[in-house]
Amino acid sequence: MLKHFSFSSRRRAQFRRGFTLVETLVATFGASAILGSILVTGSTITNTMAAIVNYNDLNKCSRNTLDIMSRDLRNTATVTSLSNNQVTVTNAITGDSISYNWDGTNNFTRTVNGSRTVMLTGCDTLTFNGYQRNPTNNFQFVPAHTASATKLISVSWRCSRQILGAKLNTESVQTAQICIRN
Repeated sequence: MLKHFSFSSRRRAQFRRGFTLVETLVATFGASAILGSILVTGSTITNTMAAIVNYNDLNKCSRNTLDIMSRDLRNTATVTSLSNNQVTVTNAITGDSISYNWDGTNNFTRTVNGSRTVMLTGCDTLTFNGYQRNPTNNFQFVPAHTASATKLISVSWRCSRQILGAKLNTESVQTAQICIRN
C-alpha cells in the first residue's frame, strides 16, 4: 500500500522562508573571495601589460637610435672629437658635422649642422669608447689615443621608464661596436 505524504502547512511555510544567517554569511564570503580574486588578477594583468608596452616602446626607440647612429658612424670621414658621453664626426658623403651627445641626466641627442634632435629620453647611462681597427692577438681592441685614430666606436646605454610612478622592470640596454668604413 502506498502512502501519500502530504506536507503540513507548517512544513510548507518553513520552505518558503528566506536564507538563514549562516547561509547569507557563506554566500557573502564566497562572493567576496571571487570578486577579490578577479580584482587582483585584473590589476596584475594591467600592470604586466603596461610594463610590456613600455618595454616594447623603449626597445623600439633604442633600436631606431642604434640604426641611425650606425649609419652615420659607418659613413664617417673623420672623428673630430670623442669623449665618454659625446662623439662628433664628419660625414664622408655629405660633409655634414654630426654630433651625438648625452647630457648626463636624461636626453641623448643627435645634432646635424646645428639642428638638434632628441633620440632617446629616460637615458640613465651612456658611454662611448674609441678603438683602433686592429685587434691584439686575443681579439681585444686597442684603445685609440686620439680622436682621429679612432676606427671603431663602442657605444652602450641603458634607458628606463617609470610605471605608475615607480621604476619597475622596464629598462632597455643596448650595446654596439660600430666600425668606421673609411
